[in-house]
Amino acid sequence: MQAQRPRLGALHRQRESLMRFVESISAELALRPLLTQIIRLACDLIDADKGTVGLFDSRRNVFRTEAIWNMAPSELGAEMPPGVGLAGQLMVAREPVILERYGDVAQPIGGGRQLDDAVLGLPIDLDGEMIGFLGIGMASPAPGVPPRRRFTDADARALGVFARHAAIAIRNARRYEMEQRRTALFELVAGIAHIMTADLRPAELLQRAADAIHEQFGYPNVAIGLIEPLEPDVLVIRALSGRQKEAIEQTGSWSLYRIPVQDGITGAAIREKRPVMVNDVASDSRYIRTPSLDEVTAELAVPILLAGRVLGVVNVESAESFAEDDAIALEIVADQLAIAIENARLYDQAQRLAILEERQRLARELHDSVTQQIFGITLLAESLDPVWRRDAKEGEARAQRLLRLSRAALAEMRALLAELRPADADPYGGRGEGTWTGRLRKAGLVATLRGYLTGAELGPTMVQLDADSYTPQTVALETVLYRIAREALHNVVKHARARRLELRLESDDDFARMTISDDGRGFDAAAVSADATHSPGFASMNEQAASVGGEIRIEAAPGRGARVEAILPIRTGA
Repeated sequence: MQAQRPRLGALHRQRESLMRFVESISAELALRPLLTQIIRLACDLIDADKGTVGLFDSRRNVFRTEAIWNMAPSELGAEMPPGVGLAGQLMVAREPVILERYGDVAQPIGGGRQLDDAVLGLPIDLDGEMIGFLGIGMASPAPGVPPRRRFTDADARALGVFARHAAIAIRNARRYEMEQRRTALFELVAGIAHIMTADLRPAELLQRAADAIHEQFGYPNVAIGLIEPLEPDVLVIRALSGRQKEAIEQTGSWSLYRIPVQDGITGAAIREKRPVMVNDVASDSRYIRTPSLDEVTAELAVPILLAGRVLGVVNVESAESFAEDDAIALEIVADQLAIAIENARLYDQAQRLAILEERQRLARELHDSVTQQIFGITLLAESLDPVWRRDAKEGEARAQRLLRLSRAALAEMRALLAELRPADADPYGGRGEGTWTGRLRKAGLVATLRGYLTGAELGPTMVQLDADSYTPQTVALETVLYRIAREALHNVVKHARARRLELRLESDDDFARMTISDDGRGFDAAAVSADATHSPGFASMNEQAASVGGEIRIEAAPGRGARVEAILPIRTGA
Protein backbone atom coordinates (compact mmCIF):
# COMPACT_ATOMS: atom_id res chain seq x y z
CA MET A 1 0.00 0.00 0.00
CA GLN A 2 2.77 2.41 0.90
CA ALA A 3 4.55 1.54 -2.40
CA GLN A 4 1.49 2.63 -4.37
CA ARG A 5 1.36 6.10 -2.80
CA PRO A 6 4.40 7.53 -4.65
CA ARG A 7 3.01 6.09 -7.84
CA LEU A 8 -0.40 7.62 -7.25
CA GLY A 9 1.25 10.93 -6.39
CA ALA A 10 3.24 10.83 -9.63
CA LEU A 11 0.09 10.08 -11.63
CA HIS A 12 -1.73 12.94 -9.92
CA ARG A 13 1.11 15.35 -10.71
CA GLN A 14 1.16 14.09 -14.31
CA ARG A 15 -2.59 14.66 -14.61
CA GLU A 16 -2.24 18.19 -13.24
CA SER A 17 0.60 18.84 -15.68
CA LEU A 18 -1.51 17.44 -18.50
CA MET A 19 -4.41 19.78 -17.67
CA ARG A 20 -2.07 22.79 -17.54
CA PHE A 21 -0.54 21.78 -20.86
CA VAL A 22 -3.95 21.32 -22.48
CA GLU A 23 -5.08 24.75 -21.25
CA SER A 24 -1.83 26.23 -22.56
CA ILE A 25 -2.11 24.86 -26.09
CA SER A 26 -5.84 25.60 -26.26
CA ALA A 27 -5.09 29.32 -25.95
CA GLU A 28 -2.70 29.39 -28.92
CA LEU A 29 -4.24 29.98 -32.36
CA ALA A 30 -1.21 30.60 -34.57
CA LEU A 31 -0.14 27.26 -36.05
CA ARG A 32 3.66 27.60 -35.99
CA PRO A 33 3.95 28.77 -32.36
CA LEU A 34 1.37 26.15 -31.41
CA LEU A 35 3.41 23.28 -32.88
CA THR A 36 6.56 24.44 -31.09
CA GLN A 37 4.62 24.69 -27.84
CA ILE A 38 3.11 21.22 -28.34
CA ILE A 39 6.47 19.47 -28.73
CA ARG A 40 8.00 21.34 -25.79
CA LEU A 41 5.07 20.49 -23.50
CA ALA A 42 5.01 16.87 -24.71
CA CYS A 43 8.66 16.48 -23.71
CA ASP A 44 7.95 18.09 -20.31
CA LEU A 45 4.93 15.85 -19.76
CA ILE A 46 6.89 12.57 -19.87
CA ASP A 47 10.26 14.00 -18.85
CA ALA A 48 11.87 13.53 -22.31
CA ASP A 49 14.99 15.23 -23.68
CA LYS A 50 13.93 16.23 -27.18
CA GLY A 51 11.31 15.78 -29.85
CA THR A 52 9.74 16.64 -33.17
CA VAL A 53 6.19 17.26 -34.35
CA GLY A 54 5.12 16.89 -37.95
CA LEU A 55 1.99 17.34 -40.04
CA PHE A 56 0.52 15.01 -42.61
CA ASP A 57 0.47 16.16 -46.25
CA SER A 58 -2.43 14.23 -47.76
CA ARG A 59 -1.67 15.37 -51.30
CA ARG A 60 1.82 13.90 -51.25
CA ASN A 61 1.21 11.22 -48.58
CA VAL A 62 4.19 12.28 -46.45
CA PHE A 63 4.87 13.54 -42.93
CA ARG A 64 6.75 16.85 -42.81
CA THR A 65 8.57 17.95 -39.64
CA GLU A 66 7.21 21.38 -38.72
CA ALA A 67 8.65 22.02 -35.22
CA ILE A 68 11.55 20.70 -33.10
CA TRP A 69 12.70 20.83 -29.49
CA ASN A 70 16.37 20.43 -28.51
CA MET A 71 17.21 18.94 -31.91
CA ALA A 72 19.46 19.83 -34.82
CA PRO A 73 17.95 22.45 -37.20
CA SER A 74 18.56 20.03 -40.08
CA GLU A 75 15.62 17.99 -38.78
CA LEU A 76 13.20 20.83 -39.54
CA GLY A 77 11.42 20.37 -42.87
CA ALA A 78 12.34 16.70 -43.22
CA GLU A 79 9.78 14.66 -45.16
CA MET A 80 9.08 10.97 -44.56
CA PRO A 81 6.94 8.78 -46.84
CA PRO A 82 5.24 5.60 -45.57
CA GLY A 83 7.63 3.10 -43.97
CA VAL A 84 10.63 5.48 -43.84
CA GLY A 85 11.94 6.40 -40.38
CA LEU A 86 9.90 6.59 -37.21
CA ALA A 87 7.26 8.89 -38.79
CA GLY A 88 6.92 6.58 -41.80
CA GLN A 89 6.42 3.61 -39.46
CA LEU A 90 3.72 5.54 -37.57
CA MET A 91 1.98 6.31 -40.86
CA VAL A 92 1.72 2.58 -41.54
CA ALA A 93 1.03 1.35 -38.01
CA ARG A 94 -1.38 4.15 -36.98
CA GLU A 95 -0.55 3.35 -33.30
CA PRO A 96 2.19 4.25 -30.78
CA VAL A 97 5.71 2.90 -31.45
CA ILE A 98 8.25 2.48 -28.60
CA LEU A 99 11.88 1.76 -29.52
CA GLU A 100 14.79 1.23 -27.17
CA ARG A 101 17.16 2.23 -29.97
CA TYR A 102 16.34 4.71 -32.76
CA GLY A 103 18.88 3.08 -35.08
CA ASP A 104 16.55 0.12 -35.43
CA VAL A 105 14.31 2.11 -37.82
CA ALA A 106 16.39 5.05 -39.14
CA GLN A 107 19.75 6.30 -40.35
CA PRO A 108 21.41 9.25 -38.58
CA ILE A 109 20.70 12.78 -39.85
CA GLY A 110 23.25 14.87 -37.93
CA GLY A 111 25.77 12.41 -36.48
CA GLY A 112 25.67 8.92 -34.94
CA ARG A 113 24.56 9.62 -31.38
CA GLN A 114 20.79 9.53 -32.05
CA LEU A 115 21.07 5.93 -33.25
CA ASP A 116 21.32 4.90 -29.56
CA ASP A 117 18.52 7.21 -28.40
CA ALA A 118 15.32 5.73 -27.01
CA VAL A 119 12.26 7.01 -28.92
CA LEU A 120 8.50 7.12 -28.56
CA GLY A 121 6.43 7.83 -31.65
CA LEU A 122 2.74 8.63 -31.59
CA PRO A 123 0.32 9.44 -34.44
CA ILE A 124 -1.88 12.52 -34.02
CA ASP A 125 -5.32 11.83 -35.42
CA LEU A 126 -8.85 13.07 -34.89
CA ASP A 127 -12.06 11.31 -35.87
CA GLY A 128 -10.11 8.88 -38.01
CA GLU A 129 -8.27 11.66 -39.89
CA MET A 130 -4.46 11.58 -39.84
CA ILE A 131 -3.21 14.98 -38.74
CA GLY A 132 0.44 14.49 -37.78
CA PHE A 133 2.87 12.76 -35.45
CA LEU A 134 4.90 13.24 -32.28
CA GLY A 135 8.45 11.89 -32.05
CA ILE A 136 9.89 12.01 -28.50
CA GLY A 137 13.50 11.04 -27.64
CA MET A 138 15.67 10.14 -24.66
CA ALA A 139 19.24 11.10 -25.53
CA SER A 140 22.15 8.64 -25.28
CA PRO A 141 25.08 10.28 -23.43
CA ALA A 142 27.60 8.57 -25.75
CA PRO A 143 27.61 6.03 -28.58
CA GLY A 144 26.77 2.60 -27.26
CA VAL A 145 25.62 3.99 -23.89
CA PRO A 146 21.89 3.62 -23.11
CA PRO A 147 19.88 6.75 -22.17
CA ARG A 148 18.95 7.55 -18.60
CA ARG A 149 15.63 5.73 -18.99
CA ARG A 150 13.42 3.94 -21.48
CA PHE A 151 9.89 4.86 -22.48
CA THR A 152 6.98 2.83 -21.12
CA ASP A 153 3.38 2.10 -22.04
CA ALA A 154 2.37 4.58 -19.33
CA ASP A 155 4.34 7.28 -21.18
CA ALA A 156 2.55 6.34 -24.39
CA ARG A 157 -0.87 6.51 -22.69
CA ALA A 158 -0.15 9.92 -21.16
CA LEU A 159 1.16 11.21 -24.45
CA GLY A 160 -1.89 9.74 -26.21
CA VAL A 161 -4.25 11.81 -24.05
CA PHE A 162 -2.14 14.90 -24.74
CA ALA A 163 -2.07 14.09 -28.49
CA ARG A 164 -5.87 14.00 -28.69
CA HIS A 165 -6.08 17.50 -27.22
CA ALA A 166 -3.19 18.59 -29.46
CA ALA A 167 -5.14 17.32 -32.49
CA ILE A 168 -8.09 19.56 -31.56
CA ALA A 169 -5.75 22.54 -31.05
CA ILE A 170 -4.04 21.90 -34.41
CA ARG A 171 -7.38 21.66 -36.20
CA ASN A 172 -8.55 24.91 -34.58
CA ALA A 173 -5.27 26.61 -35.48
CA ARG A 174 -5.64 25.41 -39.07
CA ARG A 175 -9.17 26.79 -39.19
CA TYR A 176 -7.93 30.05 -37.74
CA GLU A 177 -5.12 30.12 -40.28
CA MET A 178 -7.64 29.43 -43.05
CA GLU A 179 -9.79 32.32 -41.85
CA GLN A 180 -6.72 34.51 -41.74
CA ARG A 181 -5.93 33.54 -45.33
CA ARG A 182 -9.51 34.23 -46.35
CA THR A 183 -9.27 37.64 -44.73
CA ALA A 184 -5.98 38.23 -46.53
CA LEU A 185 -7.62 37.12 -49.77
CA PHE A 186 -10.54 39.52 -49.31
CA GLU A 187 -8.10 42.32 -48.53
CA LEU A 188 -6.06 41.42 -51.58
CA VAL A 189 -9.12 41.28 -53.85
CA ALA A 190 -10.25 44.63 -52.45
CA GLY A 191 -6.76 45.98 -53.03
CA ILE A 192 -6.72 44.72 -56.61
CA ALA A 193 -10.17 46.23 -57.14
CA HIS A 194 -8.85 49.56 -55.83
CA ILE A 195 -5.87 49.27 -58.15
CA MET A 196 -8.26 48.64 -61.05
CA THR A 197 -10.10 51.89 -60.40
CA ALA A 198 -6.91 53.93 -60.18
CA ASP A 199 -5.66 55.84 -63.20
CA LEU A 200 -2.52 53.72 -63.61
CA ARG A 201 -0.28 52.78 -66.45
CA PRO A 202 -0.22 49.00 -67.07
CA ALA A 203 3.34 48.63 -65.72
CA GLU A 204 2.48 50.41 -62.45
CA LEU A 205 -0.73 48.40 -62.11
CA LEU A 206 1.12 45.07 -62.38
CA GLN A 207 3.85 46.11 -59.93
CA ARG A 208 1.31 47.17 -57.32
CA ALA A 209 -0.56 43.88 -57.78
CA ALA A 210 2.65 41.85 -57.35
CA ASP A 211 3.55 43.77 -54.19
CA ALA A 212 0.05 43.25 -52.80
CA ILE A 213 0.24 39.47 -53.37
CA HIS A 214 3.65 39.33 -51.69
CA GLU A 215 2.57 41.40 -48.71
CA GLN A 216 -0.81 39.73 -48.12
CA PHE A 217 0.21 36.08 -48.56
CA GLY A 218 3.90 36.23 -47.75
CA TYR A 219 5.06 34.30 -50.80
CA PRO A 220 8.86 34.79 -51.03
CA ASN A 221 8.84 35.20 -54.82
CA VAL A 222 6.03 36.73 -56.88
CA ALA A 223 6.11 37.36 -60.64
CA ILE A 224 3.46 38.56 -63.09
CA GLY A 225 4.07 37.99 -66.78
CA LEU A 226 2.10 39.01 -69.86
CA ILE A 227 1.85 37.49 -73.32
CA GLU A 228 3.38 39.85 -75.86
CA PRO A 229 0.73 40.90 -78.47
CA LEU A 230 3.36 40.92 -81.22
CA GLU A 231 5.04 37.77 -79.86
CA PRO A 232 2.22 35.45 -78.74
CA ASP A 233 4.70 32.65 -78.09
CA VAL A 234 6.63 34.66 -75.47
CA LEU A 235 5.78 35.41 -71.84
CA VAL A 236 7.49 38.57 -70.60
CA ILE A 237 7.76 39.09 -66.83
CA ARG A 238 6.52 42.62 -66.21
CA ALA A 239 6.47 42.77 -62.39
CA LEU A 240 8.40 41.10 -59.55
CA SER A 241 8.09 41.26 -55.78
CA GLY A 242 9.88 39.70 -52.83
CA ARG A 243 13.29 38.04 -52.92
CA GLN A 244 13.20 37.65 -56.67
CA LYS A 245 12.86 41.39 -57.10
CA GLU A 246 15.78 42.00 -54.72
CA ALA A 247 17.95 39.54 -56.64
CA ILE A 248 17.19 41.05 -60.02
CA GLU A 249 17.90 44.55 -58.69
CA GLN A 250 21.30 43.33 -57.50
CA THR A 251 22.22 41.66 -60.79
CA GLY A 252 20.59 44.30 -62.98
CA SER A 253 19.75 41.67 -65.60
CA TRP A 254 16.32 40.88 -67.00
CA SER A 255 17.60 38.48 -69.65
CA LEU A 256 15.94 35.46 -67.99
CA TYR A 257 12.51 37.08 -67.95
CA ARG A 258 11.46 36.34 -71.52
CA ILE A 259 10.10 32.81 -71.36
CA PRO A 260 8.80 30.86 -74.38
CA VAL A 261 5.30 29.57 -73.63
CA GLN A 262 6.53 26.08 -74.48
CA ASP A 263 8.93 26.14 -71.51
CA GLY A 264 8.66 26.07 -67.75
CA ILE A 265 5.83 25.57 -65.32
CA THR A 266 4.41 28.96 -66.37
CA GLY A 267 4.33 27.73 -69.96
CA ALA A 268 2.34 24.68 -68.85
CA ALA A 269 -0.21 26.94 -67.14
CA ILE A 270 -0.57 28.98 -70.34
CA ARG A 271 -0.95 25.97 -72.63
CA GLU A 272 -3.34 24.11 -70.33
CA LYS A 273 -5.25 27.25 -69.26
CA ARG A 274 -5.36 26.07 -65.64
CA PRO A 275 -3.27 26.44 -62.46
CA VAL A 276 -0.17 24.24 -62.32
CA MET A 277 1.11 23.43 -58.83
CA VAL A 278 4.47 21.71 -58.26
CA ASN A 279 5.53 21.11 -54.64
CA ASP A 280 8.84 19.43 -55.53
CA VAL A 281 10.47 21.46 -58.28
CA ALA A 282 13.68 19.43 -58.04
CA SER A 283 11.85 16.44 -59.48
CA ASP A 284 10.06 18.39 -62.25
CA SER A 285 11.99 18.85 -65.48
CA ARG A 286 9.84 21.86 -66.43
CA TYR A 287 11.20 23.99 -63.57
CA ILE A 288 13.35 26.95 -64.66
CA ARG A 289 15.58 28.24 -61.89
CA THR A 290 15.54 32.02 -61.50
CA PRO A 291 17.76 34.33 -59.42
CA SER A 292 16.62 34.21 -55.80
CA LEU A 293 18.11 34.66 -52.35
CA ASP A 294 16.02 31.72 -51.02
CA GLU A 295 15.92 28.07 -51.94
CA VAL A 296 12.75 27.25 -53.85
CA THR A 297 11.00 23.91 -53.41
CA ALA A 298 7.50 24.74 -54.72
CA GLU A 299 6.05 26.74 -57.62
CA LEU A 300 2.46 27.69 -58.46
CA ALA A 301 1.54 29.23 -61.81
CA VAL A 302 -2.00 30.57 -62.38
CA PRO A 303 -3.03 31.80 -65.85
CA ILE A 304 -4.69 35.21 -66.22
CA LEU A 305 -7.72 34.40 -68.35
CA LEU A 306 -10.27 36.67 -70.02
CA ALA A 307 -13.06 35.04 -72.02
CA GLY A 308 -10.90 31.98 -72.56
CA ARG A 309 -7.94 34.03 -73.78
CA VAL A 310 -4.67 33.89 -71.83
CA LEU A 311 -3.34 37.37 -71.06
CA GLY A 312 -0.51 36.27 -68.80
CA VAL A 313 0.44 34.37 -65.65
CA VAL A 314 0.68 34.99 -61.90
CA ASN A 315 3.60 32.88 -60.66
CA VAL A 316 4.62 32.38 -57.02
CA GLU A 317 7.48 30.37 -55.52
CA SER A 318 8.09 29.21 -51.95
CA ALA A 319 10.25 27.04 -49.76
CA GLU A 320 7.03 25.44 -48.43
CA SER A 321 4.40 23.34 -50.17
CA PHE A 322 1.35 25.02 -51.68
CA ALA A 323 -2.21 23.91 -50.97
CA GLU A 324 -5.37 24.01 -53.06
CA ASP A 325 -6.37 27.15 -51.15
CA ASP A 326 -3.34 28.93 -52.63
CA ALA A 327 -4.44 28.06 -56.15
CA ILE A 328 -8.05 29.12 -55.48
CA ALA A 329 -6.94 32.42 -53.95
CA LEU A 330 -4.62 33.24 -56.85
CA GLU A 331 -7.31 32.30 -59.38
CA ILE A 332 -9.59 34.94 -57.83
CA VAL A 333 -6.76 37.46 -57.97
CA ALA A 334 -5.96 36.48 -61.58
CA ASP A 335 -9.60 37.05 -62.57
CA GLN A 336 -9.44 40.54 -61.06
CA LEU A 337 -6.14 41.18 -62.78
CA ALA A 338 -7.54 40.09 -66.14
CA ILE A 339 -10.17 42.82 -65.94
CA ALA A 340 -7.64 45.37 -64.71
CA ILE A 341 -5.17 44.53 -67.50
CA GLU A 342 -7.88 44.65 -70.15
CA ASN A 343 -9.18 47.97 -68.79
CA ALA A 344 -5.65 49.38 -68.85
CA ARG A 345 -5.22 48.25 -72.45
CA LEU A 346 -8.61 49.64 -73.44
CA TYR A 347 -7.73 52.92 -71.73
CA ASP A 348 -4.48 53.04 -73.66
CA GLN A 349 -6.35 52.32 -76.89
CA ALA A 350 -8.91 54.98 -76.03
CA GLN A 351 -6.10 57.47 -75.51
CA ARG A 352 -4.64 56.59 -78.89
CA LEU A 353 -8.09 56.84 -80.50
CA ALA A 354 -8.66 60.20 -78.83
CA ILE A 355 -5.40 61.47 -80.32
CA LEU A 356 -6.45 60.20 -83.76
CA GLU A 357 -9.89 61.80 -83.45
CA GLU A 358 -8.29 65.06 -82.37
CA ARG A 359 -6.07 64.98 -85.44
CA GLN A 360 -9.12 64.36 -87.62
CA ARG A 361 -10.95 67.21 -85.91
CA LEU A 362 -8.05 69.56 -86.52
CA ALA A 363 -8.00 68.44 -90.14
CA ARG A 364 -11.72 69.27 -90.42
CA GLU A 365 -11.12 72.63 -88.78
CA LEU A 366 -8.39 73.41 -91.28
CA HIS A 367 -10.68 72.40 -94.10
CA ASP A 368 -13.78 74.13 -92.74
CA SER A 369 -12.17 77.41 -91.75
CA VAL A 370 -8.60 78.14 -92.77
CA THR A 371 -8.71 76.38 -96.15
CA GLN A 372 -11.96 78.09 -97.09
CA GLN A 373 -10.61 81.46 -96.01
CA ILE A 374 -7.44 80.92 -98.01
CA PHE A 375 -9.63 80.00 -100.99
CA GLY A 376 -11.47 83.31 -100.56
CA ILE A 377 -8.13 85.13 -100.29
CA THR A 378 -7.05 83.47 -103.53
CA LEU A 379 -10.21 84.58 -105.32
CA LEU A 380 -9.77 88.15 -104.10
CA ALA A 381 -6.09 88.19 -105.02
CA GLU A 382 -6.85 86.93 -108.56
CA SER A 383 -9.47 89.63 -109.10
CA LEU A 384 -7.52 92.47 -107.49
CA ASP A 385 -5.35 93.53 -110.47
CA PRO A 386 -8.08 93.72 -113.16
CA VAL A 387 -10.52 95.43 -110.77
CA TRP A 388 -7.84 97.98 -109.73
CA ARG A 389 -7.09 98.78 -113.33
CA ARG A 390 -10.78 99.35 -113.98
CA ASP A 391 -11.68 101.13 -110.72
CA ALA A 392 -9.01 102.10 -108.19
CA LYS A 393 -11.60 102.79 -105.49
CA GLU A 394 -13.15 99.34 -105.87
CA GLY A 395 -9.65 97.84 -106.01
CA GLU A 396 -8.76 99.52 -102.71
CA ALA A 397 -11.97 98.17 -101.13
CA ARG A 398 -11.09 94.67 -102.27
CA ALA A 399 -7.57 95.05 -100.91
CA GLN A 400 -9.05 95.93 -97.51
CA ARG A 401 -11.30 92.86 -97.67
CA LEU A 402 -8.28 90.79 -98.61
CA LEU A 403 -6.45 92.10 -95.54
CA ARG A 404 -9.41 91.36 -93.24
CA LEU A 405 -9.77 87.87 -94.64
CA SER A 406 -6.07 87.11 -94.25
CA ARG A 407 -6.15 88.34 -90.66
CA ALA A 408 -9.16 86.12 -89.94
CA ALA A 409 -7.34 83.13 -91.46
CA LEU A 410 -4.27 83.90 -89.35
CA ALA A 411 -6.42 84.09 -86.20
CA GLU A 412 -8.00 80.72 -86.96
CA MET A 413 -4.59 79.18 -87.63
CA ARG A 414 -3.23 80.54 -84.35
CA ALA A 415 -6.23 79.11 -82.51
CA LEU A 416 -5.64 75.69 -84.02
CA LEU A 417 -1.96 75.83 -83.10
CA ALA A 418 -2.91 76.77 -79.55
CA GLU A 419 -4.96 73.57 -79.32
CA LEU A 420 -1.79 71.60 -79.96
CA ARG A 421 -0.47 72.93 -76.63
CA PRO A 422 -2.66 71.23 -73.97
CA ALA A 423 -1.14 73.20 -71.10
CA ASP A 424 -2.44 76.42 -72.64
CA ALA A 425 -5.86 75.09 -73.59
CA ASP A 426 -9.15 76.32 -72.22
CA PRO A 427 -10.00 73.88 -69.36
CA TYR A 428 -13.65 73.95 -70.45
CA GLY A 429 -12.90 72.97 -74.01
CA GLY A 430 -13.29 76.39 -75.63
CA ARG A 431 -10.81 78.14 -77.88
CA GLY A 432 -11.31 81.72 -76.81
CA GLU A 433 -13.73 84.42 -77.90
CA GLY A 434 -11.66 85.35 -80.96
CA THR A 435 -12.48 82.14 -82.85
CA TRP A 436 -15.75 80.96 -84.38
CA THR A 437 -16.24 78.39 -81.62
CA GLY A 438 -15.90 81.15 -79.03
CA ARG A 439 -18.37 83.34 -80.92
CA LEU A 440 -20.76 80.40 -81.27
CA ARG A 441 -20.72 79.74 -77.52
CA LYS A 442 -21.29 83.41 -76.77
CA ALA A 443 -23.72 84.59 -79.47
CA GLY A 444 -25.31 81.42 -80.87
CA LEU A 445 -25.55 79.93 -84.34
CA VAL A 446 -27.61 82.57 -86.15
CA ALA A 447 -25.43 85.52 -85.10
CA THR A 448 -22.25 83.58 -85.89
CA LEU A 449 -23.54 82.67 -89.37
CA ARG A 450 -24.50 86.31 -90.05
CA GLY A 451 -21.01 87.40 -89.02
CA TYR A 452 -19.44 84.81 -91.28
CA LEU A 453 -21.60 85.80 -94.26
CA THR A 454 -20.68 89.44 -93.75
CA GLY A 455 -16.92 88.80 -93.85
CA ALA A 456 -16.71 85.87 -96.27
CA GLU A 457 -15.66 86.24 -99.88
CA LEU A 458 -18.76 84.98 -101.71
CA GLY A 459 -18.05 86.43 -105.14
CA PRO A 460 -21.19 87.28 -107.13
CA THR A 461 -23.40 84.98 -105.01
CA MET A 462 -26.14 86.72 -103.05
CA VAL A 463 -26.96 84.91 -99.82
CA GLN A 464 -30.26 85.05 -97.91
CA LEU A 465 -30.45 83.71 -94.34
CA ASP A 466 -33.87 82.75 -92.99
CA ALA A 467 -33.94 81.68 -89.32
CA ASP A 468 -37.44 82.82 -88.28
CA SER A 469 -38.55 79.25 -87.52
CA TYR A 470 -35.40 78.31 -85.60
CA THR A 471 -34.90 78.21 -81.83
CA PRO A 472 -31.41 78.04 -80.28
CA GLN A 473 -30.04 74.55 -79.58
CA THR A 474 -27.12 73.14 -77.65
CA VAL A 475 -23.59 74.24 -78.48
CA ALA A 476 -22.75 70.70 -79.67
CA LEU A 477 -25.64 70.64 -82.13
CA GLU A 478 -25.08 74.20 -83.36
CA THR A 479 -21.38 73.45 -83.87
CA VAL A 480 -22.33 70.67 -86.29
CA LEU A 481 -24.85 72.90 -88.09
CA TYR A 482 -22.28 75.68 -88.45
CA ARG A 483 -19.66 73.35 -89.91
CA ILE A 484 -22.14 71.90 -92.40
CA ALA A 485 -23.28 75.41 -93.39
CA ARG A 486 -19.73 76.62 -94.03
CA GLU A 487 -18.88 73.53 -96.04
CA ALA A 488 -22.00 73.89 -98.16
CA LEU A 489 -21.37 77.62 -98.74
CA HIS A 490 -17.77 76.91 -99.66
CA ASN A 491 -18.84 74.29 -102.22
CA VAL A 492 -21.38 76.66 -103.78
CA VAL A 493 -18.88 79.52 -104.09
CA LYS A 494 -16.15 77.24 -105.42
CA HIS A 495 -18.12 75.10 -107.85
CA ALA A 496 -21.72 76.22 -108.45
CA ARG A 497 -21.30 79.69 -110.01
CA ALA A 498 -24.63 80.54 -108.41
CA ARG A 499 -26.22 83.95 -108.36
CA ARG A 500 -28.53 83.31 -105.41
CA LEU A 501 -28.29 81.07 -102.36
CA GLU A 502 -30.85 80.60 -99.60
CA LEU A 503 -29.88 79.23 -96.17
CA ARG A 504 -32.90 78.31 -94.05
CA LEU A 505 -32.82 77.17 -90.41
CA GLU A 506 -35.82 75.47 -88.77
CA SER A 507 -36.45 73.49 -85.61
CA ASP A 508 -39.28 71.70 -83.77
CA ASP A 509 -39.48 69.47 -80.73
CA ASP A 510 -37.61 66.61 -82.39
CA PHE A 511 -35.33 67.89 -85.15
CA ALA A 512 -33.24 70.82 -86.27
CA ARG A 513 -33.16 71.30 -90.05
CA MET A 514 -30.88 73.36 -92.25
CA THR A 515 -31.49 73.71 -95.98
CA ILE A 516 -29.03 75.30 -98.43
CA SER A 517 -30.48 75.90 -101.91
CA ASP A 518 -28.72 77.52 -104.88
CA ASP A 519 -29.50 78.27 -108.54
CA GLY A 520 -26.06 77.24 -109.80
CA ARG A 521 -24.98 74.76 -112.44
CA GLY A 522 -25.80 71.73 -110.28
CA PHE A 523 -24.27 68.25 -110.42
CA ASP A 524 -25.10 64.55 -110.53
CA ALA A 525 -26.32 63.84 -106.97
CA ALA A 526 -26.40 60.06 -107.56
CA ALA A 527 -22.74 60.01 -108.59
CA VAL A 528 -21.69 62.03 -105.55
CA SER A 529 -23.63 59.77 -103.20
CA ALA A 530 -22.17 56.64 -104.80
CA ASP A 531 -18.56 57.77 -104.59
CA ALA A 532 -17.89 60.27 -101.80
CA THR A 533 -14.11 60.09 -102.36
CA HIS A 534 -14.54 62.47 -105.32
CA SER A 535 -16.31 64.99 -103.07
CA PRO A 536 -14.52 65.42 -99.76
CA GLY A 537 -16.81 68.35 -98.92
CA PHE A 538 -19.95 66.18 -99.00
CA ALA A 539 -18.09 63.43 -97.14
CA SER A 540 -17.24 65.95 -94.42
CA MET A 541 -20.87 67.05 -94.13
CA ASN A 542 -22.07 63.44 -93.87
CA GLU A 543 -19.46 62.75 -91.20
CA GLN A 544 -20.52 65.80 -89.21
CA ALA A 545 -24.21 64.88 -89.35
CA ALA A 546 -23.58 61.25 -88.46
CA SER A 547 -21.60 62.32 -85.37
CA VAL A 548 -24.89 63.43 -83.73
CA GLY A 549 -27.12 60.78 -85.30
CA GLY A 550 -28.32 62.94 -88.18
CA GLU A 551 -28.27 62.68 -91.97
CA ILE A 552 -27.61 64.71 -95.12
CA ARG A 553 -30.05 64.68 -98.06
CA ILE A 554 -28.97 65.97 -101.47
CA GLU A 555 -31.17 66.95 -104.42
CA ALA A 556 -29.32 68.14 -107.52
CA ALA A 557 -29.12 67.74 -111.26
CA PRO A 558 -26.80 69.25 -113.89
CA GLY A 559 -27.98 72.74 -114.87
CA ARG A 560 -30.75 72.84 -112.26
CA GLY A 561 -28.99 73.94 -109.08
CA ALA A 562 -28.73 71.97 -105.85
CA ARG A 563 -30.45 71.53 -102.51
CA VAL A 564 -28.64 70.18 -99.43
CA GLU A 565 -30.68 69.41 -96.31
CA ALA A 566 -29.19 68.52 -92.90
CA ILE A 567 -31.60 66.85 -90.45
CA LEU A 568 -30.29 66.45 -86.89
CA PRO A 569 -32.23 64.88 -84.00
CA ILE A 570 -32.40 67.26 -81.08
CA ARG A 571 -32.50 64.52 -78.42
CA THR A 572 -29.14 63.11 -79.67
CA GLY A 573 -27.43 66.48 -79.73
CA ALA A 574 -28.61 67.40 -76.22
